[in-house]
Amino acid sequence: MTRRQRWRDRAIAIGSGLWMAACLPMALPLGGGLELFAGGWTEPLALFGLVPLISRLRSADARWAFRLGWWAGVAFFAASLFWLDVALTTFGHLPRVASVPILFLLVGFLSLFWALPSWAAVRLRCKAGLPLHLTLPVIWVVLEFARNYVLTGFSWAGLGTCQARSLWLAQLASLGGVYLVAYAVVAVNAAIERLWAGMRGELLVFSSLRRGKRVALFLCLGLMLAAGWGLWRLNQEPAPKDARKIVVGVVQGNLDEKVRLRGSADQRWVMKRMLSASRQAVKRGARLVVWPEGSLADAVHPAIRSLKRAAGPSVKPLEAELVIGGVGRGQVDGRDLLTNSAFLVDEDLRVIARYDKRHLVPFGEYVPMGWLLPWEWFVPKGMRFFDPGADHDPIDLDAARVGMLICYEAIFPEIARASVLAGAELLVNITNDSWYGPSSAPFQHLAISRMRSIETGRYQVS
Repeated sequence: MTRRQRWRDRAIAIGSGLWMAACLPMALPLGGGLELFAGGWTEPLALFGLVPLISRLRSADARWAFRLGWWAGVAFFAASLFWLDVALTTFGHLPRVASVPILFLLVGFLSLFWALPSWAAVRLRCKAGLPLHLTLPVIWVVLEFARNYVLTGFSWAGLGTCQARSLWLAQLASLGGVYLVAYAVVAVNAAIERLWAGMRGELLVFSSLRRGKRVALFLCLGLMLAAGWGLWRLNQEPAPKDARKIVVGVVQGNLDEKVRLRGSADQRWVMKRMLSASRQAVKRGARLVVWPEGSLADAVHPAIRSLKRAAGPSVKPLEAELVIGGVGRGQVDGRDLLTNSAFLVDEDLRVIARYDKRHLVPFGEYVPMGWLLPWEWFVPKGMRFFDPGADHDPIDLDAARVGMLICYEAIFPEIARASVLAGAELLVNITNDSWYGPSSAPFQHLAISRMRSIETGRYQVS
């Protein structure tokens, strides 16, 4: 292969990665954070976005296939996750000299989950004669599943998520999770590339008309079955007739994260602002009102059984239960600890339950392998990290049995599934995506959360 051909293949692989990234919700900082292609019409294009990459894999050896897959992954994850630099520098207070290498390391690592299936599928084709359109979708999904767990997991920007607004295809998640949707995306791409290669006569003895018709038949049949299942499920009743029906209010405080709120005076001002909006929701019939992550300016000690003092002596009962995001403080074996928590309070602001976030954000809420990494070099002095909670058990409220998620936890299917299997009737994900500035992150996070609802068959307040 000449140098020119190699550069052409790299460009095609990079273009394929950018194509797939454009199928995820996207927003550019220069546009004020407005979502591009807000109607979701780019999502069906994901069924064609991998075709250029797969066409190059067909003529590649295993080593070159690995490199092509890695370049495609670099383009995909760099375009999808550029917003992490905003969070690391603006709110994580990391210098750019530290944030950029962290972002590049993450993108390079995640790109392996595109490179490895490309390598493995081509190697199976070369050694065992197994066709790409059969092996690549299976291996890809196995690696996507592994990405959810390797090094504590980071499954953001999975290929299944790019179909979150294609509701007919996204319903496959109710059968096999987001991974079945990812399988469908890769399988359709591989089948289309197989047909295209056959029409161009690149398959030699394997490009018989009969085999081409067979691939086309299975492709059409698979899409028809997926569409049929999706349409049937979308036309079902959203909830059983005997299910409890409640009105839920969601309060957005519109507080600038760059303003540091600390102390009782700031806490009282925030509580007054949030309670005022909550009363408006109650007037409209809300029995449960949800506040965002980090709504409380001061950490809450476990001994505190009421937030009434923090709100001020003149506060009146709300006539609704509240979910309030804040920071919990405590001690274990004489060691101070902090938790990212959700406080469940009653009408009189008495704390009736508390949920501590269990799956923390690497380098944002804790440092993985902190005993090994010299994190003190790049973390601002005095910065405190969180400690994980104990479980994901649902919380019993008068309004409903709630499965709690806090921000990052929504990207992990097993957390929402565990809550529902334990009896959760409603999922509540408190988050504060203003950490990511005017970027793609809030829109992608919403798409990910939508997949959790499709998978579990539960309404979600997010």
